[in-house]
Amino acid sequence: MKKLTITFLTALLPLMIFSQSNYQIIYEADANGKVISGNIGELLQAVQNGNPIRVGWTLKIQNGEGELKELEHWTDTKFLTIFDNMVYAQINSIYEQMTNFKDAKGAMRFVNNQPDGWVALISTSGIMRQKYRDVLAGTEGMSQEEIDKMIKYLETTKVNTKWAVSK
Repeated sequence: MKKLTITFLTALLPLMIFSQSNYQIIYEADANGKVISGNIGELLQAVQNGNPIRVGWTLKIQNGEGELKELEHWTDTKFLTIFDNMVYAQINSIYEQMTNFKDAKGAMRFVNNQPDGWVALISTSGIMRQKYRDVLAGTEGMSQEEIDKMIKYLETTKVNTKWAVSK
């Protein structure tokens, strides 16, 4: 019994150490950079102190039936910049993920199974700049005007942001 308990606790320890619950949201802003909660000074201090920072953002996407769906993403920041009392966070490149609103598993699909498919720079101002490995994937049958509009939208988006520091 003692061995089983030790094995169980050993398996749970990494989950407890690296879980989101070890972070506390200290700053939140809307898509226009307006403060929802927290204090930008506390976030600036955390960055300057070298604290681990996670950033979360919310996207509102219209599905095929015209319903507005909300997606929330979180990730570790990998490179932080402070400029004019704003924080800019680069995130590590990830496999690009696609959301399928007609499938019960929703966000459980990679676009093309290629690493380094998507990167972003996210700011406390609400602006998120994105780059894709192959931004033209899936645009067959679209007009050049539709493609240009999609690229413009994808490359610069406004999002609500949440900033969390390790407790």
